[in-house]
Amino acid sequence: MPELPGGTPAPTHAYVPGQTARHPEGWFDPLKTIDADPFDSPAMRAGLDYLHAGYFWECHEVLEAVWLALPDPSVERHMVQAVIQLANARLKLAMGRPKATLRLCVMVQEHLVAGRASRPIPGATPPELLEWADNTAELAKRVTNGEL
Repeated sequence: MPELPGGTPAPTHAYVPGQTARHPEGWFDPLKTIDADPFDSPAMRAGLDYLHAGYFWECHEVLEAVWLALPDPSVERHMVQAVIQLANARLKLAMGRPKATLRLCVMVQEHLVAGRASRPIPGATPPELLEWADNTAELAKRVTNGEL
């Protein structure tokens, strides 16, 4: 099975609802392993690998396990939610839903503010996430304006 640069198994394709086939049930279950420290778990690493490789639905699927393992409420949970919503924004952009994309980019910013006291997520610093959300929002605006 091919692997992404971080060592995470690569799916055969990126799932985009309404455009591509869904992955087999349970395919991601082995990747949802959570250690004592959810920030330094196989699930966190896999989710970030998927985000960086453009597997946005897959990122959300795996990181949900990390989010659920964190205390509620917590600043760490907000940070993971920021990554999940960024992946969701990128997915909505791929689906041709720019208004949903813009709404999700605002949510990313809100979660980054709420999680600002969190320790950083390895491989996804708040400035990087904010820049990615800003770039995503800019693309969505261009789609809305008919420029893309």
